[in-house]
Amino acid sequence: MKIVAFIFFLLISSIIKGQDMPVIEIDLQVWTTKNLNVKQFRNGDPIRYVTNNDEWIKCHAEGIPAYCYYNNDPRNGTTYGAIYNWFAMADSRGLAPEGFRVANDIDWAILYNFLKRGINNYQDQGISAIKLKSAHFWSDGGNGEDQYGMSILPGGYRMLNGSFDGIGNSVGIWSRDTITYYGYSKSNAYSSYNIYFQANMNDMLFKKENTRTGFYVRCIYGIEPLIISDSNSNLSEYEIYQKKLSEGVKQSKQDESNSKAKKKEKKKEGD
Repeated sequence: MKIVAFIFFLLISSIIKGQDMPVIEIDLQVWTTKNLNVKQFRNGDPIRYVTNNDEWIKCHAEGIPAYCYYNNDPRNGTTYGAIYNWFAMADSRGLAPEGFRVANDIDWAILYNFLKRGINNYQDQGISAIKLKSAHFWSDGGNGEDQYGMSILPGGYRMLNGSFDGIGNSVGIWSRDTITYYGYSKSNAYSSYNIYFQANMNDMLFKKENTRTGFYVRCIYGIEPLIISDSNSNLSEYEIYQKKLSEGVKQSKQDESNSKAKKKEKKKEGD
């Protein structure tokens, strides 16, 4: 029997290269419960920290990866995470820590479709944001129910001109393009989507625009499925992705378990 709407409310903490990455399982997906807050790529290369508006504009114009904190206050990073430009988000060196990846368009679409079907009386009502938003910090009565532990906070965003806006009322989260896969150009930077939440909106939106260039990043656990079209298959690319996503999560967990077992065995030998 296929259980469609079963949610694992299992909050676990994965220590990846010294970074605390708490995650929550929702259907087939394993999401981080906080926005990313890293200062370097996966290979150790530093990301440029930008506080000056002119430098932020320059980084976007010249394709330089950059990050910042809302209002240039690192204390906001503790609460909301770091704000990244598109070039940091899409860099081939990998923004997400080992074992994780930046959530892409299909990842968000899978989550959105699951939320639509999840609970009696909520089906197709367009209230995905209510289910994901945190139960505090949102202005104008815009708090959510945070049903699954995603805890989406109103951290705002950074504009193309370097100014900040939206804190307390809205938030933008990058959604990586699944077509270009790290296609690295200014045109991609202008055409990439973000997932947008607002205090007075009950649903989350997929938005594409070129006036806001700094958003947060939410990661997902596991290897990104590679979609290979098969003319003999009855499955759509979306369904193939879902199937491979489930297989990838299982494989990632098995690899992590094996790694821990090996470390434990080495420790015993050392003792």
